[in-house]
Amino acid sequence: MKSYREHALSEVIGFVLILGIIMAAFSLYMVYGVPLQGRENEINHMTDVQDQFIAYKINVDSLWTNHQTGIAMSTSFPLGTAGQTAQGSTSIIPVLQPIGSSGTLGINQRTTTPEIFTVSSTSYITNTTGMTSVGPFTIPTTQTYSNAPSILLINLSATNASWSNPAPGSVQITGSGWNATVNVTPDISDCLTPGFGTNITYQTTGCYGSDITVTVVKNSITSLNRAVVYSNITPVTIYSINLLDAAYGLQSTITYPATMTFSTVGTLSSPTVTAQYAYQAQSNYTYSVPLGAIEYSASNNYWIPQSYYNQMGGVFLSQIDGITYKLPPEITFVNNGNGNITVNIVALAYDVADSGTIGGSSPAQVSTSLESNSGSLPYAPVSPNTWNASINITTPDPNAVTMWANYLNSAANQTGGIPSTSYTVGTVTNGSYIYLNGINDGYPHITLHVAAANLSANVQSAGSS
Repeated sequence: MKSYREHALSEVIGFVLILGIIMAAFSLYMVYGVPLQGRENEINHMTDVQDQFIAYKINVDSLWTNHQTGIAMSTSFPLGTAGQTAQGSTSIIPVLQPIGSSGTLGINQRTTTPEIFTVSSTSYITNTTGMTSVGPFTIPTTQTYSNAPSILLINLSATNASWSNPAPGSVQITGSGWNATVNVTPDISDCLTPGFGTNITYQTTGCYGSDITVTVVKNSITSLNRAVVYSNITPVTIYSINLLDAAYGLQSTITYPATMTFSTVGTLSSPTVTAQYAYQAQSNYTYSVPLGAIEYSASNNYWIPQSYYNQMGGVFLSQIDGITYKLPPEITFVNNGNGNITVNIVALAYDVADSGTIGGSSPAQVSTSLESNSGSLPYAPVSPNTWNASINITTPDPNAVTMWANYLNSAANQTGGIPSTSYTVGTVTNGSYIYLNGINDGYPHITLHVAAANLSANVQSAGSS
């Protein structure tokens, strides 16, 4: 028979064993459960950060595409978890909750030296000093235009213009798959004026009664029939008709280099043709700008360190093993066939004077606006306008060097469908580049569009005024 002392000792041992089991359960939860919950919180938080960067990109694109200069756009970024997502019955016990993470949001803090975007090309550049002219050439003539004139003038003298002349003459222009006729057309209605009483009309004294009209035929289909350009023309006066006026619909039909034949029918007084250009060829035309970036860096406790940043209109994820893009930057390539390439670039860059960093776990706000000096660069608005082009991104970050080279190659070949013989992608010590060489036949085969979107930004706590 056991004594009372032995009975008491067994109860103590049983209580100690229960405490041991409880402590073991708590230890297992702290070792495995808390880190697992913290890891899940931080993964969800990084997904929220990615979504905010995507929303930010969309808002910045809206500022640019709508040319909303001087209008501030604000976006809020969550800086950390701070234990706010910890839930469950154990959340009342602080030691059983994961430690909240924090983060840092900065403007132009990504690298110690600026990352620079540069595009250099041999292109047709808008002529700021005025038009240059080729001609006039007396018709009949055949002319070959290596690139699209800004204006193509048919110059007529209306010496023989009269309603009584049934065929005063016309100029016929023939191209590849199209033709146009600039015709002096008799129109006696120009000389008739309402009368009085039984006299319905009477002829105006000194009126000649002729119009200048334009007819356009594309692919054997008449798209414009005797559209009146000048009415009631007068003798001796010189009338000029711009054949490339958008109203005639020939701009998108003519493929350059183009050969055009100009001929006359009837009696016209020495008509001529003049090509005018609002641009001129310029070698090594260069635009360069420091890009800057909006970057969020997470101080994760349970998940791998990650950074998201917005640069050049792209959303990038940076980790210790490299950089990838979640949304591509604003550089795109298109293969138009026959060796012709289109390159579209929007150089979104943050003002180098903007700088700031905010850290912690509370939300932070970025205010961004489009500066008034944004706009398209003066590449001639003709297609094609460039012989060759080089795009360079200079960066001290070796992971960024690799990422940019991979993106340029993928965007040109896989997305744009450009054959590898038409471009070269490479890296140098502090940068990546793509060189577009086009076809070496003396004519431009690249259409280059570059726009500068200059941004101003500042960062502040979401709770500050």
